[in-house]
Amino acid sequence: MKLVNQQLIKNTNMKHLYASIYSNPGISRTNLAKLTHLSKTTVSTLVDELIEREFILDSGTGESDSIGRKPNCLQVRMNSYYTVVLNWVENTVYTYLIDIAGTSIYEEERQLGAGDTYISCSASSLYDSVLKQCNSNRILGVCVVVSAMIDALHNEVYSTTLSLPSMGKENLIDALQNAFPEYPVAFLEDTACYAYAEKVYAGITEKNFAFLNFSRGIGATLFIEGKMLGKASGSFTQFGHYSVDSNGPLCVCGNHGCLETLIAEKRLKNRIPEFGTIPSLSNQDTVTFADLCKAATFRDPTALSMMRQMAWELAQALGNLICVVNPSLIILGGKIPALGEIFLEEVREDLKKVGFRKMVDAVTIRYSTLQSDSFLNGAMKYFFDIHYCFTSEDSSSFFIG
Repeated sequence: MKLVNQQLIKNTNMKHLYASIYSNPGISRTNLAKLTHLSKTTVSTLVDELIEREFILDSGTGESDSIGRKPNCLQVRMNSYYTVVLNWVENTVYTYLIDIAGTSIYEEERQLGAGDTYISCSASSLYDSVLKQCNSNRILGVCVVVSAMIDALHNEVYSTTLSLPSMGKENLIDALQNAFPEYPVAFLEDTACYAYAEKVYAGITEKNFAFLNFSRGIGATLFIEGKMLGKASGSFTQFGHYSVDSNGPLCVCGNHGCLETLIAEKRLKNRIPEFGTIPSLSNQDTVTFADLCKAATFRDPTALSMMRQMAWELAQALGNLICVVNPSLIILGGKIPALGEIFLEEVREDLKKVGFRKMVDAVTIRYSTLQSDSFLNGAMKYFFDIHYCFTSEDSSSFFIG
């Protein structure tokens, strides 16, 4: 038991040091000890091990305000270790090899053929392609990212946006657990990965915030007191199926008037006739948030009316979310930033009419500033921060969320 505790403490300290160097490139050992509140001896010993194992490097002497020997600068080592991120979308497997310093060094996509499953296609991508890009012992783990609710308690996956091919009597989670025996595997939900990327790369300091993802569906991830609610499984919130109109259109989940039936991007084309016509969009097979924003910018009355209604519907749901969890920040991400400032200002104004005023007035609402593929880095960083262990080489580890 004592050995196990020592390993846990060492792993925690090594992660703390690595994260501090990641966030403060060029930091010296002395400043690292001050920042992490670890002893200079502990910092020196663990930093030496991180250097020997090629997670970080000593880039030479740097500048110092004090008199005497100049301190050495510590940096995260690039192109040394990687995480494989597999993104399952419709009938396609997208594969990425992500350097733990944050760079995507390889990517490919494979369509599922006759008799293929997501798992068989993912395995062939990893073993036939990815392992040609780097040594197998340089891969720390595999992340499988889906737009779905991953229910660890019942060992099931639910989705209204991802069509899972039949696996017969074989359970998807059980099969995935045994698919890559050489590596730890994490099964993650995409909105949670986007949210974690926001937390790490957008410099969020708020402990209580919500990230809403408007992509293939509408998802939400909540951080309460600095911790992700329910881990990265998507099983604790289903914001897209919050109903704002009991007489609204029927949703695939069985409810009426869910947000996904009203303001999801894929619903825009069919919803326009409720408000009139938009001549500039009438000949398009699909309508995007960007299309609607452009029409509203040029003062098309139907586009403006539709955008106002969508803002009101979102504001109703946000008002209730705020009353329940009291976030200080709400980030709208995915594709919805393409609706522009017109929509965002409407949402802000409508929020003043709903919810508990004291809480609503204290909330900042903004769009995400990260790119649409930020979930890849979010998945990599989440796996490394939460699941990777410096003191264990157990390749059979399997994590849900």
